[in-house]
Amino acid sequence: MNNDILNTKKLGYKFYFQDGDDQIACFGSYFTGKEEVYINDELVSEKRNISVTSKHQFELSGNTFNVKFEMLNILTGRLQCSLFKNKKLVKSYEQSSLFNNPKTSLKVLAGCFLGGLIGGYLLITILEFLIGEL
Repeated sequence: MNNDILNTKKLGYKFYFQDGDDQIACFGSYFTGKEEVYINDELVSEKRNISVTSKHQFELSGNTFNVKFEMLNILTGRLQCSLFKNKKLVKSYEQSSLFNNPKTSLKVLAGCFLGGLIGGYLLITILEFLIGEL
């Protein structure tokens, strides 16, 4: 498509499906939980989701379509997006916001934890120096 609606600076997961001449583009934000489904750059469904699964249903050319978002692994941020046409699976994709390797993901999370710990200690130390004994 020339003007793909998802080619923006939105942060999240982007999935693309093709049904004949129609492109179905799905977006899920990992910050806000907002999900959007487009057909040929036209928004057909949107909602904000905070659970691990959600579904979007719409009609196209006399067929019933369902898009299912499912968080497979919260630790690595692995999300699966599946397209169903008349209750039959057409295609399924997976994406991850971190690394697919659990060991690498744990290293990143441990680094974030240690960084937060050090940052918190430094903040308290600076506040004690500026304000006095806490």
